[in-house]
Amino acid sequence: MSALTKALLDEGNDPSMVAFALTSVAADMGLQICGDPMRVIPVLLGAISQQAHMRAGGAAEKDAEEPASVPLGVTVH
Repeated sequence: MSALTKALLDEGNDPSMVAFALTSVAADMGLQICGDPMRVIPVLLGAISQQAHMRAGGAAEKDAEEPASVPLGVTVH
């Protein structure tokens, strides 16, 4: 799947459309095999959440390296 994704992106396809297509295939496959959307949808959302968390972790590490700043006049709780 990684090679296919890379090839699609290298061909200049819109990354959001590639993500849409891959997600659609995963949803279709899961629903065909399982048939119960209440079992499939949480798994798909879990995978999306896991990837977002992993990507945010890299951003959080980068942010941790920079000193925090608070704008003037803001109350911090």
